[in-house]
Amino acid sequence: MKKRETMIVKNIPLSAIDRPAEPDRLSIDPEHIRDLAASITQVGLLSPIDLCPRGDRYEIISGDCRFQAFLSLGRTEIPAFIKDIDANTLSVVRATENLQRRDLTAIEEARIYKNLHENHNMSWDDISRRTGKSVGLVKRRCDLLKMPEILQKAIHERKIGYAVAEELMGLNDLGKIEYYLGFCVDHGATKEVVRDWVKEEKSAQRQKDIASAGGDWGSALPEIKPTYISCDLCIGPMLISEAVALRICPGCYATIKQNM
Repeated sequence: MKKRETMIVKNIPLSAIDRPAEPDRLSIDPEHIRDLAASITQVGLLSPIDLCPRGDRYEIISGDCRFQAFLSLGRTEIPAFIKDIDANTLSVVRATENLQRRDLTAIEEARIYKNLHENHNMSWDDISRRTGKSVGLVKRRCDLLKMPEILQKAIHERKIGYAVAEELMGLNDLGKIEYYLGFCVDHGATKEVVRDWVKEEKSAQRQKDIASAGGDWGSALPEIKPTYISCDLCIGPMLISEAVALRICPGCYATIKQNM
């Protein structure tokens, strides 16, 4: 196993430290900072943060949450490793570390790739080699940033998966996207179910367009297609007209779902 290069740990004043100039993290849970602060109080700081000198100040390479935890505890200094690296290397190091986070959302991941590509002139192949991710995955993640803000927010808050968001994009209308997004958030929906919704919506719109243009109503308006929603238990598609209401407490619901 490769040993970490020996470096001297220095106590750096918190007042001399700046948070990352290009933050990849959209939000940090305050509870996480509180838990981290409590851990530091009990067992101390297990790993120093990494800093890069910027004139007479320092920029955080890694350890932003630890830095904020120290601030919340009213500490004045924090142990740190000092690494003198250029801006491009700093971004790659920070991106590589952030991509290892388990709580990284697809939107945050996309922002990392976009930053490397647009602000540090890295090609998609370069990003792929540096991060260990395929070129296809990198580009697909970046495509998420082309989505409306409401979809990006829903993905980031883990209210829907990115595959569901991609299907919703097929509606090509912000009002309709917001409408069906509400169903996805409130009731849950698989990408297959959403795909059916989009197909039905497009079919209905074509019928309206033909009717508006004075087309043949008989041939333009076939029978109305059924609307599907996802079952709360098996997550499979079902006709909304066949949905059955059942009044049960959360405990019984969990038991039924567990025993399926």
